[in-house]
Amino acid sequence: MLRLKNGVITTVSDTRKSAPSPSNRDVNTEREKRLHDGATFTVAGVTDPIPLQGRAFDQTVYLALLMRAKVQQEAGVTDPVLTIRAGNDMIHNLTPDQMISLISQSMTWFESVMAVSWAMKDATGDFPDGIPDDYTDDLHWP
Repeated sequence: MLRLKNGVITTVSDTRKSAPSPSNRDVNTEREKRLHDGATFTVAGVTDPIPLQGRAFDQTVYLALLMRAKVQQEAGVTDPVLTIRAGNDMIHNLTPDQMISLISQSMTWFESVMAVSWAMKDATGDFPDGIPDDYTDDLHWP
């Protein structure tokens, strides 16, 4: 680095430490945080968006609800017979069609979050240069 002092240009060694590049572990941590925090989903016939978290346990529960909803849908059930507790602790009684919509949207979101993390770590898709320094910025994530 060059510095001008008293009209004389001198060379100064740059002793500042640069921050380490983000690692795959950093991206995994951000992905898990985002899945834990969840997202909100709009379902026809439900007034307010429904927030769902995406932890592994939650995803297992959602898959079970999806299977139950499909069975009831095939049986012609149209009443709100399925219950889910959302990420904000609100209880929602949904029809099979509503539950299928909600869970399908959430699964698409989970997969999108995973895909972003993989693209960052594998230097593919929107991240040909690998993990960006601002990898936690919302603009990178669904």
